[in-house]
Order: sequence, then C-alpha cells, then structure tokens
Amino acid sequence: MTPPSSATARAEPPHFPALGSSANPYVVAVIGNPNTGKTTLFNALTGLSQRTGNYPGVTIDSTIGSFTVEDSHFLLVDLPGSYSLAPRSPDEIVAVRALVGSGETSRPHAVLCIVDATNLERNLYLLTQILDCGLPVVVGLTMVDVAKREGIRIDYRALGKRLGAPVIPVHAARREGISPLRRAIQDAVQQRGPAPRPVRFAAEIESEVDQVARRMANGKRSRVIGKRSRFLAKRLLLDGDGLLGDTLSDDVLSRAIPQAARDFAASARQRLRDRGIAIPAIEVECRYQSIADVLEASLANGDAPRFRWTRRIDAVITHKLWGTVLFLFGMALVFQAIFTWAAPFMDAIDAAFSSIGLFVGNFLGEGAFRSLIVDGVIAGTGSVIVFIPQIAILFALITIMEDSGYMARAAFLMDRVMSGFGLSGRSFIPLLSSFACAVPGIMSARSIESRRDRLATIMIAPLMSCSARLPVYVLFIAAFIPARSVAGIFGLQGLTLFAMYSIGLLVAPLVALLLKRTALKGAEVPFLMELPPYKIPSWRVVLFRVYDR
Repeated sequence: MTPPSSATARAEPPHFPALGSSANPYVVAVIGNPNTGKTTLFNALTGLSQRTGNYPGVTIDSTIGSFTVEDSHFLLVDLPGSYSLAPRSPDEIVAVRALVGSGETSRPHAVLCIVDATNLERNLYLLTQILDCGLPVVVGLTMVDVAKREGIRIDYRALGKRLGAPVIPVHAARREGISPLRRAIQDAVQQRGPAPRPVRFAAEIESEVDQVARRMANGKRSRVIGKRSRFLAKRLLLDGDGLLGDTLSDDVLSRAIPQAARDFAASARQRLRDRGIAIPAIEVECRYQSIADVLEASLANGDAPRFRWTRRIDAVITHKLWGTVLFLFGMALVFQAIFTWAAPFMDAIDAAFSSIGLFVGNFLGEGAFRSLIVDGVIAGTGSVIVFIPQIAILFALITIMEDSGYMARAAFLMDRVMSGFGLSGRSFIPLLSSFACAVPGIMSARSIESRRDRLATIMIAPLMSCSARLPVYVLFIAAFIPARSVAGIFGLQGLTLFAMYSIGLLVAPLVALLLKRTALKGAEVPFLMELPPYKIPSWRVVLFRVYDR
C-alpha cells in the first residue's frame, strides 16, 4: 500500500461553530424578583408556555428557551426568582452560580433583569448587584400599565442612562415591547449597548475588594480572572459569613478560588468591622442610597395613591378573623363548584360514551369480545374521562387565585395557624400544590429558606389528597352520599369532599409539630412574604394551566 501524500495525511483544522449560530447560541440569563412577571415575559420571548404563579418560589429549576433575531440565535435561561445575590435560600444560590459560572455551567453572555415598574426601589436592589457582574445587562420593565394607573411616571431613557443598561417597557400578556426587547438583547451580547455602571462603595471597601480579587488571580488555580473575579471578591467579602460563603467553600466553585483569597477576605471583614463598618449592612445602605439618586432623576409620582384599593381589600382579606372566615368559605365554594359546575359536562360525557357503546355493540355479536370492547374499553375509558371536568375546574380555580394575588394572602393567613405547629406560611404553597400532585409540591418546597422547615414540609406533603385521588373520592361520594342541600346553600356531597380533603390539612400540621419537636429541632426563622397587588387573572395563563394539567 502506498503511503498517503502529505496533502491527504494533513489533518483538517477543527471547525467551531460561530458564536451566535444555532449550534453555538448566545446565552442570556433571565433573573428578577418574584412577582415581577418574569416567567410570563420569558414565555413571550421564547414562545414557550411555562407555568406562572403569583407567589415566590414558582420557578424552581432553570428553564431554557430560545429565539432568533435576524441571524443571531439566543438561548434564554430562566433562573429562580431572587431578591438578592446575597442568598438566603437554595434557589438564590442557583442564580449566583449561573451568573458566575461554576462546574459544567458556563458564564452567560448577557443578563436580562426583569423589574417591576410599580416597585422600582426594591427591584433595583437586585439590579445593582447584577451590574457588579461585569456582564452586559438589559432591563425589561414590567407592570408599566399598573404604574401609569397609580400615577407613576418613569423617564426610561434617564433611568437607563443612570444604570448603564437599556430599559425596555414591556407588556408580556399583550406581546407589547417584545421586539424592542429582543433587539436590545442582541445589541447587548454584541457589545453595542451601554457599559453597566455598578455602585461604588467607600474607598476602604473597594480597596479590600481589589486585594481579594488579586489573590484569586494569583492562586495556583487561577481560572477566576477578569470581570467575574472582582464580582466574586465583593460577594465573598460582603457575604462570606453567610450562606454564600458556605457554598463557595463547599461547592465546585471553591476549586477556582484559592484558599488564600478566602482567608484574606475573612481578615478583611474583620478589619472593616474594627473600623466601624458594619458588614453586610453597609451594602444595603450604599445600594439604597444609589437607588435613591437614580430614582430622583428618572421617576415622578403623580397624585394617585399607590395601591389604595389593594390596601382596602387587604384590610378585610388579611384580617385575623374575617380573612380566615372568607378563606374557609372560599375553599368550601371551590369544592362545591367541583360538583355543581362539572355536573352538566360529566352527564354529557357519560351520555356520549354510552351512545358510542350502543353504536359499536350493534355491530358485534353477543359474547366475551363484545363485552371486552363495549363494557371494558369504551365504558372503562368513559369512566376515567368523565372526571376531567372536575379536575379542570379545580385547577382553573387554583390558577385564578394564584394569578389574582390572593394565594399570597392565603399563605399570610395560614402562617398564623401553621406557626403554632412549627411551620411558616411559606409551607402553605407547597402543601397546596400537593393537592394537585405531591411531586411538584415537594419541588416547590425548595423555596423555603429554613432547612428544617423545608424538610418538614417535604415529609408531610404526601399527606395531602392529590388529584389522582379525586376520582376515587367522587366515585364513593356519589355512591354513598345523597345529593341534598345543607342550609340551602351547600350540597352535602360538596361538603363531604371538602371534609375529606381537610383531613390531610388537619393531620399534616400535627405530624409537622412532632417532627419539629424531635428530629428537626432548632431555632425558628422569621416568615417574610411579599403581598403583590391584586390584578385580573390572565385567561391565557388559566387556560394553559388547565390544558397542561
């Protein structure tokens, strides 16, 4: 065999897809506070339909979607809702890891930060921390219609100039502002946008941050260099005594940070304390002072009082007595509606399958095969499908409560009850989700900050009656409970169903109390939850949730 020529023997150079191509798209991290419409905007940008809810902790795992602008391809990563990059829960740690890149996760090319126009001061706190990352940032401003009704006037250009990031007003439900937002993201990843303007701290703090960053770059494993080096140095300096410091020490990211840098950060924190600088309170003070300066130049409030109707409604809805009565009355109505509203649809389905059985049976002779098809396949399928209206109504009503803002109030009310059993109102959301299915209920428990409360909630979630049990309950209630009214308002069957579901709510707290006093003993963590403004539920969200379930 003749040896190959040099031309044929020479290896072809490896081919790497161009950045921004379909094989190598730009990666954009989507982050924001809970209740800002982040997931709804993510759906509008990518065309996906993800679950949305009006309470913290809905988006538990990172969801990925894509879109294309001209010839540029973008991969969006929807991160869990976070209030700060000084994490207090595992979900917020996920956001920090995604922004700095750790393990097998590469750093994104840009960040899309979702900001609620009706609550700029709180939302901009997270944004100012993101600006420290050194990544191009685009701001998607939601709730602009609500802000206008409340008399809030925002100068978008002035706000973007002060932040060093383009500010794009959007209305995701109506698909308004989506095209300008996509173009702004394209400009950001291609370095055509403004440079982020991070908050500057006192000179002594900035000096200590620089020294921590140098020790990161001079370590034996100097992978953490450049812009993210200073961001990590600042977070390690300000949060090193908290959850983030523990994570950086134990996580795979610790391999990129020399031990000398962590030791120096610990000594730097002590030096700052000795000079009378409170760590980490100094960060809150500096950032909110910077936010006040930004808003002074870009925000004008009209005469309309903000959320006046929300406050008036909450005076009743969250009342210690009347709020609880309304909650129980509403839950009873939900289960009553499952029987009353679903009855016509169930009768129609039952009649349809009976007609199909008779029609098919006319073509089959008597015998085992006819019985298999008519009484087995057709009647059996109908006996399952007949319960779909009840399940659909259950999920529709739960979605309406979530999207309207009531679900957060229910969690607030339940905190007063659940705190007596060692849990907080934040456990109410996973437990309520477990009525649909215990698996997503257990997953949503990851948003609970306290590890003890999180474990207790996970262990009692299966005690809730999931939707798979609903057909069994309905079958036995229809067979043994007469269809008569009670007090002329409620049906006895609906009340029975409500009582059967209530058994889980009564037993679960007792089990949680036993766990918190034995295997999960420890100090209690204060319960904090945002009460979002009321809004009209989106019919698209309601219909998709029903269809998805």
